[in-house]
Amino acid sequence: MTRTEPAASRRTFGRLALAGLLVLGATAAMPLASLAQADGEVAVSATTGDLGTFLAGPDGRTLYYFTKDVTPGQSACAGDCLVAWPPLLVSEGQPIAAGDGVTGTLAAAPQADGSLQATYRGRPLYYWQGDTEAGQTNGQGVNDVWFVADVSGNLPASATASPSADLPALTLGTATTDLGTFLTGKDGLTIYYFAADTTPGVSVCEGDCRTAWPPVSVDAGSTVAAGDGVSGVIGLITAADGSTQVTYDGHPLYYWQGDTEAGQTTGQGVNDIWWVADVSGNLPAAQ
Repeated sequence: MTRTEPAASRRTFGRLALAGLLVLGATAAMPLASLAQADGEVAVSATTGDLGTFLAGPDGRTLYYFTKDVTPGQSACAGDCLVAWPPLLVSEGQPIAAGDGVTGTLAAAPQADGSLQATYRGRPLYYWQGDTEAGQTNGQGVNDVWFVADVSGNLPASATASPSADLPALTLGTATTDLGTFLTGKDGLTIYYFAADTTPGVSVCEGDCRTAWPPVSVDAGSTVAAGDGVSGVIGLITAADGSTQVTYDGHPLYYWQGDTEAGQTTGQGVNDIWWVADVSGNLPAAQ
């Protein structure tokens, strides 16, 4: 005898089957970037082409720097700019994974609209609407302000050249000891990172801290140059006390009151949170 199911049961099964097909169809149409992020992390990789070695997002599309982003971690792209240059966004608590060859610091920086944008060595990262597949670099040089995100963190020399600019107020140099190669500032004094500065471009050293660890600063409107061997991203921020503080790969920079002449590194390891500013832009591995 053939068993006949009630019509209501058949209708219920039909709705469930249709829902399943819709989910599968939506998944098939989902962009690769969305699928990558659904796995729990945002993967940033390095790819090499005629323009050198530059960063790519989860879907393999090229990432770009915006030369008007002069404050580490902060995007100057808004409105229609963000339509043409979609930011690489991450969710709260979502890790950013560095692929082979990605040696700089990746982070997520809060923006004015409340979103979290991925940054590399303090520079916000963007896609270009004109790139429709992996490997394309159609955004390179657009309006002379957009450039592929070079893995070094640097912009092309032509993008930063300013022959008419005044002489820099400070030129960062380097020194090499058994601590490695690190940054130096005025009079060759050693420069330090503060491990408690965990948000690119934001200093949490205030009050007595800034007395003991004077910020590496310049007058407002001044420029800072990179000396030989200084390959990271130099930036300027307005600190809580109103001073213009220098940053390197997003790290605010400081001197130490205990160093009185060039070559001294007596601030190294103080309270296990102060470290010479390694030219790589990284803190010691233990941190």
